[in-house]
Amino acid sequence: MKAFKTKKHLGQHLLISEGVIKKIVDEIDVHPEDIIVEIGVGTGQLTEEILKRKPKILYGIEIDKTVYPLIEERLGSYKNFILIKSDFFKVDLKKLSEGKKIKLVGNLPYNVASHILVRAVEEVEIIEGCVFMLQKEVAEKLIAKPSTKSYSFLTVFIQSFYRVKYVMSVPARFFKPPPKVTSAVVKMIPEPKLDTAHIKQYRGFLSRLFSNRRKMIKSKIDSEYIKKARIKETARAEELSVEDFIRIFKVHIEV
Repeated sequence: MKAFKTKKHLGQHLLISEGVIKKIVDEIDVHPEDIIVEIGVGTGQLTEEILKRKPKILYGIEIDKTVYPLIEERLGSYKNFILIKSDFFKVDLKKLSEGKKIKLVGNLPYNVASHILVRAVEEVEIIEGCVFMLQKEVAEKLIAKPSTKSYSFLTVFIQSFYRVKYVMSVPARFFKPPPKVTSAVVKMIPEPKLDTAHIKQYRGFLSRLFSNRRKMIKSKIDSEYIKKARIKETARAEELSVEDFIRIFKVHIEV
């Protein structure tokens, strides 16, 4: 197999630890009926370990054209593998799901990880679960509590629709080239606390409340909604629980 050169502009860092790869695939919990979608195949180390566990089908999405020959050479013998030569954001996940649920996995490029997480919420109705490798700083946002440094728009948006488990931290030495940051693996199981029909509206609502996070929310939303939701008028977004945000939003859309 030819040597593959990672590309900085695509945020590529290849996971080379077999032990970590196996642990990630253990978390995916592969079954024979599974439809799995992997975001970013790279040179196929994680992909091959998933395929060894024999899912019904594994769709590997890869944007980097230079790696296609390596993927086809390495994984061409697997009949349950389909390479999708595209940008993840242009792929119709509903079409791949065949009316069933999919498992979404991947070592996410650092530069687009948060956008992929937002899409995982937007597609939550067709997702059985997600297992992602992320920058540790992003992973910590996903499990953050109110009034902490990591608590953010992303925290509340994800926790409103998923239960998040922090699986493990992964040091830079397990990658090639080593990134400048520590990574982490998270597992996300859908548990929507809000009607999924309102996802896009809710996203805009949260974004507004988290802008200038140190300002009191009464400067961003009508105090009538705050009172009806039984929230302190002096509260700031960073102090509110996920349940608080959902309560204000429900009042907001009902009025």
